[in-house]
Amino acid sequence: MKSNWKKKEQKGAAGGREALVEGVIQHKGSFAFLLSEKEGVGDVFIRGRGLDLAMDGDRVQAKVRPEKTGRLAGEIVRVVKRAHTTMVGVLKRVKDTWALFPEKGSAPPALVSGFAMKITPVEGAFAVLEVRHWPEPGSGASGIVTEILGDPGDIRARIDAILRARGINENFPEEVKEQAESFGARLDPAAWQGREELFDLPVCTIDGADAKDFDDAVSLEDLGGGALRLGVHIADVSHYVKSGTALDREAYARATSVYLPDRVVPMLPPALSDNLCSLVPHQERLTVSAFMDIDKQGKVTKRRLAETVIRSWRRFTYEEVQALLDGGKVPDVPKGVGEAVKRMGALTEVLYKRRVARGALDFNLPEYKINSDPHGRPLGVSLRPRLKSHRLIEEFMLLANEAVATELYTAKIPFLHRRHDAPDPLKLKALSSALGDLGLTAGHIFGTNAPKGLQDVLRQAQNHPLSNLINSLMVRSMRQAVYSPESEGHFGIATRFYSHFTSPIRRYPDLMTHRAVKALLRGKRENQGEVPLDKAGVHCSERERAAADAEHKSVDIMRAEMMKELVGTIMDGAVTTVIDSGAFIMLGDTGAEGLLRVNGLKPGSKVKVMIAAVDTAEGKIDLSLEGRPGAAPQTRQAPPPKGGHNRKPQNRPGVSRWKEGGRGSGRGRGRGRGRGS
Repeated sequence: MKSNWKKKEQKGAAGGREALVEGVIQHKGSFAFLLSEKEGVGDVFIRGRGLDLAMDGDRVQAKVRPEKTGRLAGEIVRVVKRAHTTMVGVLKRVKDTWALFPEKGSAPPALVSGFAMKITPVEGAFAVLEVRHWPEPGSGASGIVTEILGDPGDIRARIDAILRARGINENFPEEVKEQAESFGARLDPAAWQGREELFDLPVCTIDGADAKDFDDAVSLEDLGGGALRLGVHIADVSHYVKSGTALDREAYARATSVYLPDRVVPMLPPALSDNLCSLVPHQERLTVSAFMDIDKQGKVTKRRLAETVIRSWRRFTYEEVQALLDGGKVPDVPKGVGEAVKRMGALTEVLYKRRVARGALDFNLPEYKINSDPHGRPLGVSLRPRLKSHRLIEEFMLLANEAVATELYTAKIPFLHRRHDAPDPLKLKALSSALGDLGLTAGHIFGTNAPKGLQDVLRQAQNHPLSNLINSLMVRSMRQAVYSPESEGHFGIATRFYSHFTSPIRRYPDLMTHRAVKALLRGKRENQGEVPLDKAGVHCSERERAAADAEHKSVDIMRAEMMKELVGTIMDGAVTTVIDSGAFIMLGDTGAEGLLRVNGLKPGSKVKVMIAAVDTAEGKIDLSLEGRPGAAPQTRQAPPPKGGHNRKPQNRPGVSRWKEGGRGSGRGRGRGRGRGS
């Protein structure tokens, strides 16, 4: 992302240098952070009267200067762009009027100036307010309540509030649904005229047992002499979603599907995502294919892209493929497909070893699935197993994404890179210190040898009792991957060229990549859409972060809902993150974390804690040391320590800084590992 730091500087009253800085605000109630967009510069601690002018996510300008401690601090002078047109919070009666109180730390309360038709105010309910008057000096925001979501005690209403607060809408406009349905329920043969017909190629899909849409399929041909041809066939969403249509504008606005424990909020209407763009067995489907010829060493010797039509021979689950890889039997497997799957297993090992040899990082974090009933109430937590079949799909999708990016870059076709920059040296220094405290050798993770050093730490962590914590610490030290028209490569995957191509059903950047591929095949180079690539990259990156935040927040709430029955219970825990007010503790193998307000602990320390209190509305768990009374739930977050600060969403275990591949993490649809983001 390009920096918006202004060159103009003024002499500050304290003798420092004052600069005008622009960026996105992250509200914390009595203070905020302006998220840095400048390489090597930390986030800015914001305070002062101007704080009430901005709401969470707004782009602002602030006067900033370094404090004596080296921390950057400043005050907002102007709001450049509003992030949202609505606010979500709890409706409360205040004297003779109503006010909306947003989630803690996101913004000051807003005055309710009226209610939409047929809306009856409900004290204490979650509500959506359409902002009609933005905050100004001397007056806060105000607006009209347009929706009552329900009681905070209702878990579905709580998750509805999470979605609305992040601008995530479950309902499609009628015009958009009508466009999606206008293509009909079945594919007409005329639709694939001029495409390569791959009906005789043993093509199959591999997904989770409860997956409902299948947007990628694979094939593997034996070329002789140890050479293989891998085919990755992706649903041709761009055939239906044309640039500039209502369907396209809605997909761009959403930019991504959102996977929650109790539901999926899709980027595209079901008529496409669950039907015409779902590669179901024995039905013709339009695809864009990437063919890669691979030698015995796993090197791609030839790449080819094509518009195709396939008819999947078999739909596999991960467990079925794993059974075949282990030499077991699976019913109803066509001979050609069964033989191809076995070859795929061997190819996966070669590709993985080659990728690691060039410096790619393979983090191993546990992935938990929260099971819920039809009403959205959590039933329990299960740990997803990591199978070789997951890695199979991951390696194939990574290779396809890299192949497409290489072809587009070589042909000088503009496209959105999936960019992942090298880690901040300061974060690597802090990581080295934390790993050293855990007994690992980590003084060699700096400079040009950083990838090899990090790989060495991952090897040390394999059989370590705190393996999950070590992997989590390392992931949080990485930069966040973004979409950008320019890139110097992808650090985590250790490749110069990388795009997102393999999931256009659920990611708009993949749809843009498909349009770029079609431009290449037609000999054109124009921008493939109404929105410039740099603007689209920023938008899609922001919507990706909003979706991830909603997913993590909803999981926290689900876990808290289950843990509330355990108040007073003593559990074993391990320190994951230390902050100024205490430490976050991972509770056994539940995947849940709680806050213990005790100082002096170090990451990795094992403690026995009691669950003191659970705030189900906020998804927070308060802990106390065994035998001590629990502290009251925290209502305000303390300002950061003088020497710096940590932003919670980036420093809590389980919040991945980057994760690549063709598919999602599996939340909500059983896709399992290896699909990436």
